[in-house]
Amino acid sequence: KRAEQDVALARCNRASTGALMLPSVNASNSFSETTYGNTSSEASERYSGGLSLSQSLFNFGTKINTLKQSDNTYNTAKQQRRQAKARIILDVHTFYYQYLKNSELFDIAGKDLELSKKQLDLVQNQYNLGAVSKTDFLKASVRYGTAKSSFLSRELTKKNSEKSLRFSMGLLNSDIPIIIEQKMDLILTVPTFDEAYSLMLSNSPDLSILDNQISGAQINVKKAWSSSLPSINMSIGMNASSADQITRTYFDDNYIKSANITVSIPIFSGFRNRNSIQISKLQLDQAETRLSGGKNSAKVSLYALINTLNNYQEIIPIQEEVLLSAEEDLKLAQQRYELGSASILVLLDAQLALIQASSSLVRTKYDAAIQVANLDDLLGTLDKKYE
Repeated sequence: KRAEQDVALARCNRASTGALMLPSVNASNSFSETTYGNTSSEASERYSGGLSLSQSLFNFGTKINTLKQSDNTYNTAKQQRRQAKARIILDVHTFYYQYLKNSELFDIAGKDLELSKKQLDLVQNQYNLGAVSKTDFLKASVRYGTAKSSFLSRELTKKNSEKSLRFSMGLLNSDIPIIIEQKMDLILTVPTFDEAYSLMLSNSPDLSILDNQISGAQINVKKAWSSSLPSINMSIGMNASSADQITRTYFDDNYIKSANITVSIPIFSGFRNRNSIQISKLQLDQAETRLSGGKNSAKVSLYALINTLNNYQEIIPIQEEVLLSAEEDLKLAQQRYELGSASILVLLDAQLALIQASSSLVRTKYDAAIQVANLDDLLGTLDKKYE
């Protein structure tokens, strides 16, 4: 909303600046009365009316540059609106995937708690029958306590991430429900660095704003120079005055025409003009430095994001294979433990390995989805996907 208001203000300011190119027309009508204290002289009355027009004829581009500056400010405001929209979309993406990640981790913790509870009940029955040692019972108890603690922690994290998601959507104080897909199919498509860099230079609102700052600084340099050069202004008018109230007929018969052309030549301004030129040049240098630094910073961020996504492309298939192996290993460990050929420690290790493999895959998958959104934001394509 603030960004939309800024665009509306910049549009109004641009229209007001454009009006400076047009002549100024004024109509006047006045009445004056003069009295002379306590003397016997009668008071005198005077009526006057007129029409005048004034126009700047030449000022070395000052008004044109002012118009260009307002247009540049308007374009910057539009880029800042894009920037704000992209930031909001990125926040929603981030909190949305974090909520899905925490939901799946919560589900994994719930299954782990259920499994560890069944395991504890089984070991407790075997311990009561004297089939297993107390050590096995204590290890199963510790495993159940750890699983319950993890379940409660992930439940809290899930609730907090839902609040963060509602806040990013502007729904924190609203009762509007959010319908969320609980599963996500992630397909990673990573561009080459050169493709991504070219796309970023042409689409990034951050870099466009820095470009506009250079354009604005260049215009300010021109305005500073023109302020020290001569200017020419013109004014014309028609007016009449009378002791009686002016009528249309009287005005037509008694009006006075006037025309003025003024040449203003700055001679000395206490070095203000020279300082203004120096300041505007320094501001231009600053704007160019900011653009150079912004491009380098974006280039480094782009390099890191592409490398991170390429790394995820390699890691995810490996973690999927690890998860399948952990599931199979747990089945075998369960069977061996029930047959008495494996200790409780082997079974608990297999359970822990499955939980770790499941959790790692979930984290990697959703972290990769968040990084994809970060890449789109850096390239300046995130907001365009929702136009």
